[in-house]
Amino acid sequence: MKKTVLVMVAALFVVGLLIGNSVVKAEEDKGPAEITLTTPKAKKPVMFPHHAHQERMKCDECHKNPNFAKAANEWSKDQGHALCKDCHKKNDGPTKCNSCHIKKKRKKLEGC
Repeated sequence: MKKTVLVMVAALFVVGLLIGNSVVKAEEDKGPAEITLTTPKAKKPVMFPHHAHQERMKCDECHKNPNFAKAANEWSKDQGHALCKDCHKKNDGPTKCNSCHIKKKRKKLEGC
C-alpha cells in the first residue's frame, strides 16, 4: 500500500513538472521584443514595441482583429491606422505621426 502511494505521488510530481515546464515555455515564446512594420511603399516604417504592448494588453486584442496583418511587411497604412491609431485614441496612447513612425536615416554627403 505504501509503495503504491509513493509511486503515485512520484508520478504526479513528474507530470506536474512536465506540465509546468510546457506552460513556462509557452509563456516565454511571445515573439520578438520589437518589430518593424512596413509596406513596400513605406516612407516611415513603424518600430513596434511588441513586448511593451504585451505587458498592457492581451494578444488576441490585436492578433484576432480583422485589420491585423500576418507578416510585418504586409501592413497597409489603412490597416495600421485602423488597428493601432484607433486603439491609441481609445486608450490615451500617442497619436502623432512621429510617435510611432521612424524616419529613414539619410546618408551624409561628403563635405557637409
